[in-house]
Parts: sequence; C-alpha cells; structure tokens
Amino acid sequence: MSYFAEPLENDVENLLTLLEIPRAEAISRLKANGNNAEKAANEYFDNPASTKYRWDESAFNTGREGETNDTGISFNIQGADEVPSISHVNSAAPTRPPSRTNNRSPLVLISGAQGPTNTTQEDADLARAIAESAAASGVTPQEIGVIDHETNSKHFGPANRPEYDTEMWAMVPTKATVEAEAADPPPSNRKRDADAPAFLRQTKNHRLGALLSIYSKIPLARNFLLRCGRPAPTYGHNTEWWKGNPILRPDVLAKMAKGDEVWGEDLHPDFIDELHRLVAFLDQSERSYANADSLSVTKAIDESFGSWPSDVEDRLFQALQDASADNPDCGIEDMVTTGKIMPVIASTPDQTDPSVQPDEEDETITSFIFLDIALDYDSYQRVDTMYDALDHLLWSSALSMSYTFPQDAKTAVLLKPAEVLTVRFGGVGFVKPCDIPAVFYADRYMNDRRELALHFQTQIREIKNALKNLAWSEEERVNCAGQLCCFNVSEFNYRHDVRECSMKLIKYAEKLLEGQKNDSQWRQFEDQWRKGTPYSIDDLRLIHTWSGPSTLTDNEEADRERWEHIIQVCKDKIEDADRVLAECQQKKQELNRYLDVVRKRLTCPEHEADDDLFVFRSHSEAYRPEYWDPSTKYLLRGVATTNEVAYVCVRDVEDSPNSGENSVVKDQWWKIGYVKSDASPIKSEKVTPDDVLQAAGTESKNPILVYASETALNKERIPLSDALRMFVKADNRSFQQELAQEASLREIGTPTQNQDVQMQDQPQIGVTAAALSQIPSGSRGKRKHSIGSSVATNGSTRSDLADVELTFDDPQPVHNDVARFTREHSGSGSSKLGDVVESLAKCQTHEYEAAHNEKCEEKRIEVHSHRDADPGTNTTTTHKIPEMSERKGVVNPFLTRAGNSAPNSIDMMDLDTEHEIRGG
Repeated sequence: MSYFAEPLENDVENLLTLLEIPRAEAISRLKANGNNAEKAANEYFDNPASTKYRWDESAFNTGREGETNDTGISFNIQGADEVPSISHVNSAAPTRPPSRTNNRSPLVLISGAQGPTNTTQEDADLARAIAESAAASGVTPQEIGVIDHETNSKHFGPANRPEYDTEMWAMVPTKATVEAEAADPPPSNRKRDADAPAFLRQTKNHRLGALLSIYSKIPLARNFLLRCGRPAPTYGHNTEWWKGNPILRPDVLAKMAKGDEVWGEDLHPDFIDELHRLVAFLDQSERSYANADSLSVTKAIDESFGSWPSDVEDRLFQALQDASADNPDCGIEDMVTTGKIMPVIASTPDQTDPSVQPDEEDETITSFIFLDIALDYDSYQRVDTMYDALDHLLWSSALSMSYTFPQDAKTAVLLKPAEVLTVRFGGVGFVKPCDIPAVFYADRYMNDRRELALHFQTQIREIKNALKNLAWSEEERVNCAGQLCCFNVSEFNYRHDVRECSMKLIKYAEKLLEGQKNDSQWRQFEDQWRKGTPYSIDDLRLIHTWSGPSTLTDNEEADRERWEHIIQVCKDKIEDADRVLAECQQKKQELNRYLDVVRKRLTCPEHEADDDLFVFRSHSEAYRPEYWDPSTKYLLRGVATTNEVAYVCVRDVEDSPNSGENSVVKDQWWKIGYVKSDASPIKSEKVTPDDVLQAAGTESKNPILVYASETALNKERIPLSDALRMFVKADNRSFQQELAQEASLREIGTPTQNQDVQMQDQPQIGVTAAALSQIPSGSRGKRKHSIGSSVATNGSTRSDLADVELTFDDPQPVHNDVARFTREHSGSGSSKLGDVVESLAKCQTHEYEAAHNEKCEEKRIEVHSHRDADPGTNTTTTHKIPEMSERKGVVNPFLTRAGNSAPNSIDMMDLDTEHEIRGG
C-alpha cells in the first residue's frame, strides 16, 4: 500500500463528519486513497466492517489459549512438561519478542540492564549489533549507493545523520522513470531556429502551454500577461526549470537552507512569477520549448495540488481575473467580454405599449475571458459551423421547441466584446467535422444588432418548425394505416413503413400463387398415374422443373385473382410512398437552404457571399444590405487541438521599400508541439491556413480557438523588465553551457555507439562540477551575473542592477578544449571556483559521465598536470561522499554550503560565464 503526504485538514474534517470514525482512521484512509476524500468515503461504504485501518491490540494482550494477560508480555524459555490440548477455538496470536518501549520484557527487569528509551536508540543498538556480528564473521560490509551502473541517474551517499524525519523520505526513481525523463532530445536538437517561435509543452491533461504560446504572439494579450499581478524584483533561476522543475520563492529557499520543513503551497511556484517567466521565455529564449506543467500546480489554479480534478484551462482565466486586482492598469478590460442575458419579449420590434417595461430582475449581466461552449450530443449533431454552436449557446431558448417563443424565451447579447476571444468547444464535443472560420464576425450577437438577431431567431425557429411538421407529415403518409397490412400474416405488429409492409405482402402473395400453381401441376400427374399411364422422360423433366400443364378450379381461380389484386395494390402503395418521400425530400432541401441563408447573415461581407444563394442583389424585395455589413472583425490566431499539438500564427511586419507606403504585414502559421511517440518529437514546422482550418475542425473533439482583433495585433509590445531579461538571459546562458558540454563530449573522442545513445538519452542537467570546469574566463572588469545561483538571482533588487551587464553582448567564442578551459581557470579565482564545485558535488544528484574511454583519461591527466605546474593554482580539494538527499519539492543546490568554503556565501553571479548568444 502506497501512502501519500499528509492530507488537508479540511478533507480530514469532512471525512470525520461524514463517517464518524476515529481521526487516525480517517487520516489513514485518506493517505491510502491518494488524499482523495471521495475515494476514501466510497471505500468505507463498500465495506464498513473492514478492519483494514483499525489496529486491534487485544490479540497481543492474551495468552496462548485466549486468557486475559494483565502481567505484560511473558515467554516460555523451555516448553511446558504437559502438552496442552490443541484447540483452534478462541485461539489468540502467539507470543512474540518485545518491540515496544512502553512494555518492557521481564528479562530486562531481572538483569537490571537499561533498554533503549526511544526508537532512535533502539535502531542504533540494532545496527551496532549487526555490525559487530558481521565483523566477527568476516562478512564484507554492504555497499551503499547505486550498484547498477546502467541506471546512472541518482548517486546516494551514506545516511550518516543520527535521525531522519520520516516525512522527508521520498520514492527513489526507478530505471523506467529515468528512461521517461531521458525523452528530451540532446541540446543541439532543442535549439530554437532563427525564425521559428518558441513554444510551451505540457505533459498533463491540459493545454496551458499552448494557450500561452498563442497569447505571446498577440501583443495585447502578451502585454496583459506581463502586467497581470505585481512584478517581482527577481525571478530566480533553475537550470532545469525548462523541464518543469519549479523555482521557489526566496523566503521558501531561505527556509530550506535553514533546514525548516516546507510543505503545501511553499512547494510550488508563485502563479504570477511563473506566468511572467513563461512569457519571457517565449519572447527571448534560445531553447525551442519549455514545460508549462509547473504553472498548472500553482495554488491559484489548483488549490488542492492534485487531490481534486479541476478544469485547469478555466481556472487559468479565473486566476488571471483575480490577479488583475493587484494591478488595475494591466489592461484586463480589453480581455473581458461583457454580455447580458435578457428576455426575448423585451426586444420585440412591435412592442408599442409604453406601459410594458422590461423587468430588470430578469436581466443578468455577465463577463468572461474564456467562453466554454458546452453543448449536449443532440445539439452538436446540428452543429456544422462555429456560428451554429454559438447560436445554440446564445439563442438556446429560441432554437429549443421546449419554450414558448418569444414569451418565455431568453436570449444573450454582447455589450462589449473583448479584443481577444478565447473559445473552447466543451461538453461532448464535435460529433462530426465542423467548419471553423478564419475570420470571425461578432455582429450577429452584438447588442446593437439585437433586432436583427431576433429576426434571425424567429426565422430559424419557423424553419425548424416547418422541418418538424414536414417530418411528422412524412411519417404519417409513409406509415402503414393497417387496412391492408402484413400484421395478420406475419405478426408485424409495430409502427412500420408502408413500403416495408407492402413488400412483405407481395412476397407472401407470390409464395401463395406459386404454391397454388405447383399443386395444380401435381394434380395432373397424379391423375395420369391413377389411369395407369407411365411417366415418360418428358413427364419426369416437367415434374422436376415444375413446368407442366396446370388447370385451376373455380375456387383456385378466385384465390389467384384476389392475390394478384393484393400484389398490385401493394405496388401502388410503394409507388405512392416513394413519391411522397421525394416531395418531402425536396421540401426539406428547400427549407435547409433557407436555413443556410439565415445562418450566413452577418457572418461575412457582401462580396464574400454568393449572390445567387445568399445575397439576392438582383431581387429588390429579398435584398437586405444590413444583413451583409458586419464590422466587429476577429482573425484566427491560434488553435489548441490536443495537449501535444497546437497551431499559432506569427505576424511579421516589414517596412515598405517605398516611402509613404504602409508596412507589409505577413502572417505565417506554425504547427508547434511535442509528440512523445514520434521519432522526432519536437514539432515546429510551417503550415498553410487551410491546414489549420482542417485541423481545427477535425483533429480534436474539444479544440480551443483564439481570435484577435486588429487592435490587439497592432498594439505595441511592452519591453520585458530588467528582472525578466536577467532571468531569460541566465536561462540562455545555461543552455549555451549545455551546448558547449555536448560539443566537448563529442570532440574529446569519437564516442562509441553506447556512449552516443547514452548522451542523447541522458537527461540534461544544470551546473555541475564538469560543466563549471569548462567555463571560459573573460574580462573581470565587470560584475557579471551567472545563471547558477537561485539565491543570487532571487537576492537581487532593482538597485543592484546598476553594475550588472544586462546585454551580454560581448562576443565570446565557445571553447571545447577541456585542457584549455582548465588552464584559463588557474589563478586567483580557482579557490572560489573550487569551493563552488565542492558545494555542488555535495548536493548534485546526477551528472554526465563523460569520461569513459582512454582519450578522456588522457585529457584528465593533462588537466592535473597543468594544475600542478601552475604555482598559483589551488590544488587542495577535499572530496566527501555526498549525503543522501531527502527532498520535499525541489531543493535548490546553490543553497548547500561547501565544506571548505569561506564563511561568506559564494555568489554564482561573480563567475564569468560569457558565451556568444543571440540577441533577445
């Protein structure tokens, strides 16, 4: 049974109130069910009498025969002289050695020895006894750490503390977990192309990464995300943040450095800080992708931290609305759509009675950023376009025959649409392909067009009523009336089609006629046999083929005429039914064509619609120009189909070569995502708009669409703050180190096949001893902030940035010669670097095993020889076996103090880690 962390107090109280069980049992049930109160309650109701979570001590406080034992635990050193009778009735558990400190063995009292007083002392005594026994027997001590070199993912040291908190132990990753983490391609494959957009992937069941990737390419939405909430003075750093590992708050890191217990919300990043990091990453990162799962586990989105399932996408927008209160100038008003639900009767054009006023209590004002079109299966069956889905959502009363229209019906109008519309097709989702428009017009649902909208609703309802009546008429005219029915002959006693009934009657009558003919023929041959005339060969042929002469009696002739008449009547009925169906089908097609005309209105300009089918400019009575002049225009900017694949449109504005002319705007669609099952999982390829529209309507049952107005697209992009630029520069520098490390591994020697596979499958890590030993030395004139220390970055303030070089624009060639790296680091700075390396060696849990061949060994010898030759190099290094790291969440390695370091902590920002990077 696998137990989880401590459950929430609210869940414990709810379970106690519901089940009336002891508190200890409630906690045990919650832990055993993954802290899921619903599962724990269901398990209890399935078997209330179960003692699975109840400890019964009575069996251990009785004798062998079940008698009560009030003297404590006793033993029989030697068996009794009399063998007791064997009985399995009321038998109790056998005696056992003492194991509890509160019930000492009588042998301890007799000998006067002092036993252990707590579990720690008891464990220590047991360990000492085992060690002494092993030493006396000559047994080799047990090895500690990872034995199987193939797992090569975690290296553990001895557990040399006197006592450990049991709540801080964690599951050790298995080999399968290591292989799953190794799914990321090598750094060279993860490098972002010059013109390709960076994107965010997600491994859980949500599409937050896709949404933020799309929003980052809409200037207004991007600015809103950056201004939402309060900006942080620093955003920290973690070399594996791009994988989804969290960056904790500075106060949490300080607690962890002191050894204080950290749990709950402190184990997860701050929502606003993580949101800003992801947007900055999408702006200026040199990586092709990062993981957005850390955003989905923040308290603002998932208050239960995975205990209860939640609609992550909907919670994202609720969290954005809540966070916008901290910064009223964030621009949320441009992201929020305001609408009103109102009775239809209040908008009736012929409402002339001034005494009749709309009831304000019946009107409801609502606002949203995220519109979820949650329809049932029957509604989705009638959805062919996106406008159909919106009609069923906003005009549900008018399109439903359950309401008396317009008296009891309500409608929804948009008072102020947002500049960015985000729509999800929720509920059961598409049941057939849906037509998604590349350009969406919201005029059909605007408040200033509500009179036209009511006219459209009335027409749609009338057409639907006509279709319903036509279907009823078709059913009545085609169903069998029962006057001439096959029911009496074949028990066809349910409501059925007259054509089906007539066909059965025809087959039955034809069978009777054939039998009558055969009987008449056989009668002729029987008379011939009675007369003594033998059968000839021709007679036998006629008998075998039932083609002989037949003479019907008067009764048989009458039956034949009657059945032939029935056959003819049934054929006439079939022809009439076919004619009725053809007429109904023609009327149905005509009504559906009228319905398509109404659906088309206010969805496109006049010149984009077919004049003969929709506009009717040549018919003055039918032509209505107000139906074809929409003005509230939105462009499709992104589609999130699944949690692996999305589509985003990137706009590139180029200045016109001719002065005085407008800039040239180019939109390019990209397919982005990470498909783990593919050989090349990273997806970043150009696609056409037709491909996007096809995918939006067919690839997913519940796609998310993002539309933006020209105002949103033409908004000027605000620059990143200094703290965010520092964060993304540090991450880019970390990525440059990964690239340099990969290149050095390849240049040291030609790797074997196994080494090459290991290098590609090995999960990329952050700053390690091997990586730091290869950092090139640059100018020491300026204080340059490195990518390493989370404490250094989190400790920075705005005033501290005065002496920080934020541009990182001085070119520095990427060196790959390990010996040269080492020689450049020999000198005055080596002692500080050695302290940092030692600190990292104590807390790092895994690093590349780069040197596996003779060439690596030669390089290593060369490095040590150079260090020994340089008198200014500090060669004294104390290597300690790293202690086993028990972690809650992610322990930042830069908080670990080096054993030989100076009293003052080392600031990783003092290290020169310049590499040539692209401009942000």
